[in-house]
Amino acid sequence: MRRALLPGILAVVLAGAAVSCGRGEEYAQLRHPFHRATLLVDPDSQAARWRDDHEARWLDPIADTPQARWLTGPADLADLPPYLAAARDRRALPVVVIYHVPNLDCAGRDAGGAADAGAYAGFIDRIVALLRGGRAAVVLEPDAVASECFDDARAALLADATRRLADVGQHVYLDAGHPRWRTPEEMAGRLRRSGIRRAEGFAVNVSNRQSTVDSQRWGLRVSELVGDREMVIDTSRNGLSAPPDAQWCNPPGQALGQPPTTRPGLARVAALLWIKSPGESDGPCGRGEPAAGTFSPASARALIAGSPWLPPADRRAAARATAPVS
Repeated sequence: MRRALLPGILAVVLAGAAVSCGRGEEYAQLRHPFHRATLLVDPDSQAARWRDDHEARWLDPIADTPQARWLTGPADLADLPPYLAAARDRRALPVVVIYHVPNLDCAGRDAGGAADAGAYAGFIDRIVALLRGGRAAVVLEPDAVASECFDDARAALLADATRRLADVGQHVYLDAGHPRWRTPEEMAGRLRRSGIRRAEGFAVNVSNRQSTVDSQRWGLRVSELVGDREMVIDTSRNGLSAPPDAQWCNPPGQALGQPPTTRPGLARVAALLWIKSPGESDGPCGRGEPAAGTFSPASARALIAGSPWLPPADRRAAARATAPVS
């Protein structure tokens, strides 16, 4: 009798391991890592360090808000274990961004990122080893899928990274760009080539300023085409209307968006996150800005002072700040 039951039990187990999207494709079962999760307030973010060094309490709205930790190269990996330890101590879900794909900015040898596919594979190896035994939400390679230099080789690298991270229990969100970049149909095709079947979902609006409403609307159509995967939306700098003419490099008139939440109440949105750390520069844009990823207190002050999501007292405190802000 027990032997007769085994095939049926095995079928149930296998059915739970994958779901079909009706296109002849099987997708990994969703695990919903953000459900009832606590997000980690990074105790060692650039904003937190600057606030503490300058006794600048007006920075609290940024420094005391959960944000992602970016891994842009091997040098960043030394700081990952303490970040993960802080998450374990607080029973929080860490959010990690991997941003090191070869030809990062589509400019050839000067584009940044890993030197080649082998170097990238080694970088992923090290991250997999550091994350093994715990769990994290991993936003994989902002801009890589939507960019002009996306091709089969890049898709293969992303699919392999997604598989390897998922195999050690991590929750991967492939970056999907934003609503003004690619159509849902084109993005869905690129995501399928990049391993979305093994991912938990995709990320929208990373480091950009498109509205949450537009991001979700666009993401819903993408989701329908990729096995109903869930999305996370970056709200770190979308508190005001999106800049005109697709400006992306430290544009004026930006503000903090909705604070991160794991209960967004939006269809197929797993979480609203601050993936891009507010106050960190997009890079030198011809106006004397610091290098990409460098904390700018002047930018942080503007983001706080202009945010409709903050109490008026917090906005006034930032606007009146007399501490060094450049």
